[in-house]
Amino acid sequence: MTTYSLSKLLREVNRNPDIRARFMQDAKAVSMEFDLTPEEREAVVSRDIGALYRFGVHGLILRPFTIIHNVSEPDYLTAIRS
Repeated sequence: MTTYSLSKLLREVNRNPDIRARFMQDAKAVSMEFDLTPEEREAVVSRDIGALYRFGVHGLILRPFTIIHNVSEPDYLTAIRS
């Protein structure tokens, strides 16, 4: 797994408005710019919060990413606890 690359991608989406806008338009294209496994890429593109958490993304990166994507706190907590 490439937890560093996965976390870096989400951090960039969280913090960089240009990358965030591009990600919202074409998440797969943006994800191709990072060294991810096919499983990680699929989790990012599909916004599979549980998988992203299991892949090792820290909550301080993952939660802002979910807020950007309008995931409620109860839904976020359910996803990371499953």
